[in-house]
Amino acid sequence: MNSLTAPTMPALLSVQDAIFPAHPFSGLFALGREQNWRLREMFPAFSVDQHGAPSSTARISYAQARESLLLARHIGGADLGILSGSRKSVSALGEMGQGMLAQANLGQALAFGLEYQLIAGSMLQLELEVGAHQSQLVSHALFDDRELQDFLDLDHLATAMNAARSLPGAQLKPQRLELRGNLQLSRSAAEAFFACPVIVGADVSQVVFASAMLELPLSAQSEQATLSRHACDQELASIGVLGKQSLVRTLVAMQCECRSVPEMASTLGISPRSLHRLLAREGAAYSHIAESVRMGRAKRLLLEGHGTEQVAEQLGYSDERSFRRAFQRWTLSTPSEYRASRQK
Repeated sequence: MNSLTAPTMPALLSVQDAIFPAHPFSGLFALGREQNWRLREMFPAFSVDQHGAPSSTARISYAQARESLLLARHIGGADLGILSGSRKSVSALGEMGQGMLAQANLGQALAFGLEYQLIAGSMLQLELEVGAHQSQLVSHALFDDRELQDFLDLDHLATAMNAARSLPGAQLKPQRLELRGNLQLSRSAAEAFFACPVIVGADVSQVVFASAMLELPLSAQSEQATLSRHACDQELASIGVLGKQSLVRTLVAMQCECRSVPEMASTLGISPRSLHRLLAREGAAYSHIAESVRMGRAKRLLLEGHGTEQVAEQLGYSDERSFRRAFQRWTLSTPSEYRASRQK
């Protein structure tokens, strides 16, 4: 490949990067202290003091955090995401929290928080999708981790709700909470915390609310907002994540469902072997990531009224039958069953 025209490989986040501070685990530590968990043994990557509090300066990797989170989920039960997220607030976020508080309205505060969510140790990627009448805060995976994704979705959406409720004068009131997968949780507990109906088994996890709420005013402080943005940029740079994205989100953004490994590797300016090596480092599978994105597109097309033959052609399947088999294998329902279930 000509070095003058070769694309630049995006700077990537890795499961081995020590970028996650104590904040994303603060809800679990608070819960653990209440219930007398053996926190030092559960979170060996942190220096936990005699009071059960982790070091405020330590940062650990996703790989280090993963086993601790799996153990906490096993002990804490199905509602752990709500219990954990409800114990985290904007006041513990330092300059990021100050920057949110200094914005002119709720929409700008959420946008600021999402731009710098890695400072708070976000272990997935929350995105604000704004519509004319309805908007949603959507959860997307940073890493390919099917075991933890449902817990992280609930924990981080609960954290975001708690942060939004901490903003004076701008109470975010959702219309509904949608959770992907088949998370076994107390629906009443989720409805009580989020103060809205809860739907389980959705295509993505998201909090849905009226777009008008984004205009709720805050005490705009332009000078403080500028100072906080500068401080947040410096903090991202200091921990080595400024401008970085995870490999999963990179592949999704580059439409991996439409490309083979050699095609994607060429687009990234690396060899197929290097791409496989990067995926192996992250514990990810290209086929799973690509099929997940492809099935997401399939669901959207089906709900827009496209026939299975059209969907199969748009997604690159050899024929309609191959698409039907793949869809049923992935969703455990036929395309017609899926469409009927979403039209009730």
